[in-house]
Amino acid sequence: MKHGLVAIFITVFFLAFGMSFVSPVLPLRLKEIGASSAAIGQIQTSYFLSFTLTTLLLGRLIDKMGSKILIICGLSIFGLGFLVMPFLTGPSLFYLIRTIQGVGTALLFAPTEAAINIISPPEKRATNMGIYGVVFAAGFAIGPIIGTSLYAINFQMPFFFGSSFCLAAIMILIFGYDNVPVPVKKNKWGFSRMIGPLIVPLSAGACYAVVEVSIGSFLSLYLADLGIWSKKIGIVFTVFAAGGIASPYPAGKLADKLGKLTVLKGCAVLLLITTLSFNFFDSYLSICFLCFMVGLVAGALYPIALAHIADIVTPDKMGVANASFSFFYGLGSIAGPLITGWVIEFSSIKALFYPMTFSTLCLVFIMFFCVKKFAQNT
Repeated sequence: MKHGLVAIFITVFFLAFGMSFVSPVLPLRLKEIGASSAAIGQIQTSYFLSFTLTTLLLGRLIDKMGSKILIICGLSIFGLGFLVMPFLTGPSLFYLIRTIQGVGTALLFAPTEAAINIISPPEKRATNMGIYGVVFAAGFAIGPIIGTSLYAINFQMPFFFGSSFCLAAIMILIFGYDNVPVPVKKNKWGFSRMIGPLIVPLSAGACYAVVEVSIGSFLSLYLADLGIWSKKIGIVFTVFAAGGIASPYPAGKLADKLGKLTVLKGCAVLLLITTLSFNFFDSYLSICFLCFMVGLVAGALYPIALAHIADIVTPDKMGVANASFSFFYGLGSIAGPLITGWVIEFSSIKALFYPMTFSTLCLVFIMFFCVKKFAQNT
């Protein structure tokens, strides 16, 4: 494996590990300081709205500045946001902090994923994206139990731990990564022309975001409503992340052999079945199993969709293409918590999985009924 990929993967692991301390406790903290379910969804929406808008600017920035400085800036913004959060006593300032963190997240993911696509040879692209998915999921799997346990002792501790691991990721990148600029040229292939040819990976990224972000935003509240608390909440998040660890690498190898579109269709169908099943089973063990399945399927869907982009566009369009993927991921991340928050507000927490099921149904429809039409425009 190339030296640049190793440094990127280690950085991604430390980032995910830091994020995993905060993710399951953030909605609990917001609830404690008086935020409603709708407000929690809106705070998440502000985060992903800034993420989405920032991605529109990244193609040219990656070309001009290279990936390294952008990722370091993203890590700094994200870590400082975690450091500030424990001192906020009302939900209003969380809108601002999460908006700023959204900019940082955009600076993290689009440059990283574009660089992996460029560095990787075509025959190993899905495999390397699978490794990227495994590394992120592995980092994210370790922290939730620790984070929720620390939160029970002192609510500030998960946020401080998350910030410290962002700092560790910066150190890894500074000393272990030589900048690899991604070639992006100004040409007629702008953002709008990418949507048709890339409809499958773009819709997969949006659907993945709806499911992932909605679970991250509201699953803690759903479990608490069922009487599940403390370490058991952390276990559910860890099981979810464990599914994400198990699938990306073998799914990537399978996609390199059978074709990425074939594997993407299978993932879409399995994700539909899984999200639909949440509406019928609510015991602790069944939730653990279904969360594992969501992690398993979604963990394969995201990296294979990213790798599929490089099968469709040439390297000189890679920056715009990956920024387009991040943009659609951002759209799904905006829609997921916003719509789900209002569905819960007007119904109940039991309705948490309805928007996820509908989003996945739309993905299945696009995969099986729209792909041929748009493929003709590639």
